[in-house]
Amino acid sequence: MFGSPWFIMSSDDSISKREEKIIQKARNAIGETDKTREETLQMIRDWMQKQPHLSHIVTEDDCDAILLKFARSCKYRMEIIKKKLEMFMSMRAAVPEYFSGWDAYKPEIQSSLALGAFLPLLGYDQLCRKVIVMRPGSFNPAVNKPIIVEKANFMVAEVMCHLDPIMFITGVVLIVDMKGYDVQHMTYRSLPMLKKYMRYTQEAAPLRPQSLHFINMSSSLNTVYSMIMGFASDKIKKRFKIHKSDLNSLYKDVPKTILPADYGGEGPSISELTGYWKGKVEENHKYLSRMEIVSQAVESRRHGTPKGSKELFGMEGSFRKLEID
Repeated sequence: MFGSPWFIMSSDDSISKREEKIIQKARNAIGETDKTREETLQMIRDWMQKQPHLSHIVTEDDCDAILLKFARSCKYRMEIIKKKLEMFMSMRAAVPEYFSGWDAYKPEIQSSLALGAFLPLLGYDQLCRKVIVMRPGSFNPAVNKPIIVEKANFMVAEVMCHLDPIMFITGVVLIVDMKGYDVQHMTYRSLPMLKKYMRYTQEAAPLRPQSLHFINMSSSLNTVYSMIMGFASDKIKKRFKIHKSDLNSLYKDVPKTILPADYGGEGPSISELTGYWKGKVEENHKYLSRMEIVSQAVESRRHGTPKGSKELFGMEGSFRKLEID
């Protein structure tokens, strides 16, 4: 970590006085004070120590920094924090396809990292929110297996969260670039794995998406978009936006100063961002290897019946609607 876990500043970006005010407003919005933070972290630790399948995380040196992500993303609501932490660690143990084998130097991971399918931008938007570009059509699924690409994306996300905890206060903005995405990408991705991906990102990940912007949407992708909208709650539907190819409407929501040059912005290019995050994953390979173990529930120690993939995801089931704060 860079400094204490309470110091919400990226290792690469300075925080201006204006941004400090925005962060303070956001802290007020989630109900964070020094007293609330300390008391809540102690309650989480006490609760986790009574859960044999989760208690190992409490012994970690940076335990508080990990738990703080959930406290902030859940706005210090204790029952929601417990539920999300439980789902987070249980799902990670139940989906080794995504959360095991986090070896940054494995050839298939190196190949996937070089695609730049998941790229956090280096700056913040006007509300001091983290902006992430997702590029699901940036690779040939017959060459790079989608499940491995997604594993690499989760590794990038883990490093992002480790280095830049500001997002757990202010939230994130997602830009989904559909360029290159076609029916082949869908056919190479199994429905069970799609279901697991969606369940994890909705119910377990501590991030709070504030808006989702779709760009480079062709008419052939209307079915895909309609399917996503069908899973979404009324609340999140209001935060979905489709932008025309000139992206002028996107610039009203995401400043050009941080957008990649590829999208008419002034920030680092997609190529530069890809190299940057590939390097960050490599630099943090020891952290990733440790988190692979630390963040997974040990189901054999659980009081009662262990929860595996069947218990968490079912055999068939239906998608739950997307919910965000």
